[in-house]
Amino acid sequence: MQKKPAPARSALLPSRRRHGLLLLPALLLAGTAGADAFDTLNLTLSDTVMHDNNLFRLSSSVDPAAVGLKQKSENINVSTVALKLAKNVSLQRFELEGSLVDYRYQTFDYLSYTASNYTAAWNWSLTPRFHGRLSDSRTQSLNSFADYTGYNNRNLRTDDVKRFDGIFEFGPWHLLAGAAESKRTNSQTFLADGDNTLTTVEGGLRRVFSSGAALSALSRRGSGDYFKREQPIASGLYDNGFEQNEKELRLDWPFTGKSRLSARVGRLERQHDHYAERDYAGTVGNVSLDWNISGKTQLSAGFTRELASFQTLYSSYSQTDRLLVAPQWKIGAKTNLRLRYEYSRRDYLGAIAATPANDRNDTLRQASIALEWTPIKSVLLVASLQGDKRASNVSGFDYNSTSANLTAQFSF
Repeated sequence: MQKKPAPARSALLPSRRRHGLLLLPALLLAGTAGADAFDTLNLTLSDTVMHDNNLFRLSSSVDPAAVGLKQKSENINVSTVALKLAKNVSLQRFELEGSLVDYRYQTFDYLSYTASNYTAAWNWSLTPRFHGRLSDSRTQSLNSFADYTGYNNRNLRTDDVKRFDGIFEFGPWHLLAGAAESKRTNSQTFLADGDNTLTTVEGGLRRVFSSGAALSALSRRGSGDYFKREQPIASGLYDNGFEQNEKELRLDWPFTGKSRLSARVGRLERQHDHYAERDYAGTVGNVSLDWNISGKTQLSAGFTRELASFQTLYSSYSQTDRLLVAPQWKIGAKTNLRLRYEYSRRDYLGAIAATPANDRNDTLRQASIALEWTPIKSVLLVASLQGDKRASNVSGFDYNSTSANLTAQFSF
């Protein structure tokens, strides 16, 4: 594989100057302007300097040179311009959020890109009892090298989601209806998580109690296709279409004035048009607790089970169980400390051939700490450190990584 040359030091200077020019107006205006949650218009500028000691999530047993890389570590600069608009007109509310996020990689400059993200929404209301939301959103990001191993290619993932929701209230009962279309596109071929669209319709019923708790039942039916495959690929049983159905119960329960419990349990089923070997079904759901322990301390904790398509010879889908604990402590009026620990186990299921990776399972531990300082209302400074450790029962899928970030954010 052809290696990408590192940029000369002089080539980095224009980018750094550009970042400095981006933040200069923020520094000039920060002392006199501050964003407010109820403002019609909010502008946010931020700049992050990041160091990652294992960008490509390589196993300790892998020599970077063997996969065409000169090193594991990387320095990344991330500059963001974000705009948020909100406007109430009678019973209607219109919202628009958009951002340009510029990622600059110092050594592996072929990974550099600018993400365009947005969410446009209309919170509509014909009457106070008949209302809903119409939205359109796009997010762009680099596919994680924890799964994607095309180290010498930039593989951007774009997720587009269009959604309509409607609610009709009659007393404590709410009729729920919705429709959505989601589309995932990769800039490079990624068979394990191929480009696809999924169109769904759903309906359900919710009961709201005087305590503020709510219990909902929903049924969702969907149809999807891998739109870049005109025909199925028989050699690896890669289909070009599928049906996906889900039924779920949801509970939202503010059981004290300082704590709230949210839970969801459902059954997800996916059936493919041509290759039943790729079908899967199982239980999905989550439970989360948000607890304001005191005026200065908060705790969030939760458990999630997910099923997701991941098509290789040794798997058709993955099942991930994730446990999260995230406390935070408001040290002072301007300083906040956040901690986060996440443990997950991912099992790769539905093998279609005998390979050394059959019955693969990974465990991932992630721990992070972040210190936030708000010297004035419109300025936020953050220093954070994160460590990831993945262990696997299949050789070559383990890795350790550590990243450190410094962020300056200015809001108007």
